[in-house]
Amino acid sequence: MRSIYLDYSTTTPVAASVRESMLPFLGEFYGHPSSDHWYGRAAQEAIEDARSNVASLLDCHPSEIVFTSGGTESVNLGLLGVARAITRNIPELTPHFITTSLEHTCVRQCASQLEREGWHVSVLGCDPNGLVRIDELEGAIRDNTRLVSVIQASHRIGTIQPIEAIAEVCRSRDILFHTDAAQAVGKVDCTVESLGVDMLSFSGHKIYAPKGIGALYIRLGVPIEPILFGEGCEAGIRPGTANVSHIVGLGQAAKLAHAGLKSTIDGISSLRDRFHQQLESIIGRVIPVHGAAAPRVPGILSIELPGVDAEALHQRLPEICFGPAVLCNGRTGGRVVNPTHAALGLTEQQSTSTLQISLGWTTSEDELQRALHLIAAAYESLVTP
Repeated sequence: MRSIYLDYSTTTPVAASVRESMLPFLGEFYGHPSSDHWYGRAAQEAIEDARSNVASLLDCHPSEIVFTSGGTESVNLGLLGVARAITRNIPELTPHFITTSLEHTCVRQCASQLEREGWHVSVLGCDPNGLVRIDELEGAIRDNTRLVSVIQASHRIGTIQPIEAIAEVCRSRDILFHTDAAQAVGKVDCTVESLGVDMLSFSGHKIYAPKGIGALYIRLGVPIEPILFGEGCEAGIRPGTANVSHIVGLGQAAKLAHAGLKSTIDGISSLRDRFHQQLESIIGRVIPVHGAAAPRVPGILSIELPGVDAEALHQRLPEICFGPAVLCNGRTGGRVVNPTHAALGLTEQQSTSTLQISLGWTTSEDELQRALHLIAAAYESLVTP
């Protein structure tokens, strides 16, 4: 059975040239990058080359890039590290943090941690297309608002937030602004000067680098404290021995993404839209697309198949690797509406009928044609009495 991989928003395969770039640092060049001898210098030079590649992708200075273990650590370091620096610098202030109902779990849990540390937290909703309303953001800002975090592109429906406009509002009020760009880097323009953000986090395994590596952009001058402690690395912000091979791999992946951004946007967007149109044609009915009227990243397609349970559809299609079907309550085992779906105003039935498909660099037209007919056949078997 030939598998069809349609879950690139969850993780991507490691690109061939990324694997090749890593191999010397898993073998011959095994030195510790803080060592003064030749092996150590070779490792440190490789790290700085990778830092320059990531900085080129984001159009920032290499010194503004901190390597981490992945997107989750980058988010935690950015939000908690900056928040703690703010409270240390202004101890008399009870600060206020704003985020949205569209965020990844790591941002939502950082918001909960900030509440435990004495911050006030506001969570913004969205419009029916999954976009944050600028007027709602402006209305939520208080005199003590010091930090805002808004996801750049939704990991569930692919909608792209008006980050530039949000950044302008924050800048005009002297508020620091972070964006979780895990689903945006390598897919759309993420140059930090054009976005206007103070911090941007992302993960390597979303852009054809290995799991266990990520980065945080921190604009020069932004106050930040480490959230882990040990021997200082990464300019004293993030301790621990550098994961040299994975950093090198991330640098190569950033180089590939930078070179192929335009073709990624055009080619994968076209595949995504044709897939949706052809699926509608085959099954003979309108298939709603979440966020259809909003800007979206090229590869993510979140659709509703009315009358069909997505989990049941998954079970009939073991050869297709889809995105997650439903969320379960860890305590009761029952289903819960996905937070992004809830923010869109979807009912539980609409949420459980949602099929999440995500395409990538290696998705072929042939794979999508096979997937179309398999999905259509499974759909018909579930809706036909």
